[in-house]
Amino acid sequence: MSIRRERFWAGDVIAVDQNYVPMQEMTRRKAIRAVAGGRAFVLMPATFERNLEFMSAFALVIFPQASACAESKLLMGRLERRVMKRDHHICMYESCSHKATTVDHVLPLCQGGQTTWQNLVACCLLCNQKKGGRTPEQAGMKLKKVPKGPRAHLFERFEEIIKEASAA
Repeated sequence: MSIRRERFWAGDVIAVDQNYVPMQEMTRRKAIRAVAGGRAFVLMPATFERNLEFMSAFALVIFPQASACAESKLLMGRLERRVMKRDHHICMYESCSHKATTVDHVLPLCQGGQTTWQNLVACCLLCNQKKGGRTPEQAGMKLKKVPKGPRAHLFERFEEIIKEASAA
């Protein structure tokens, strides 16, 4: 996340599909345009009621005609770029401050690892070569954070919004 996105993260709106599955974050402006254009509704997190009225603060919009694509489809295309973007082009191994230039399988392919979001991290060439075909534990290396899928933060934030609305 860029500095601008981190500062305004709480102001972004989560777009959910017809089954209430978070699809993406969108700016408040895009959400207002979608609601005004009739493509989406403001979703009340406490009751899951749909509204066309704008409140001072809304965090969810629902697109009744949309359905979220599967996680596996998000792996298609330029995977390395997406992993690098997720990890902010920083080497994900502790005690390393280099810029990430490669993508590494946490559990190597030669040991049965798969090419999934949860098994890929951005890392520098030195750390990638040092780790080789071993797991981080075997190589004596630690990850800075556990890799997650592209929508994991959306589900976490969606749950927070629902809990806050239920508590109020």
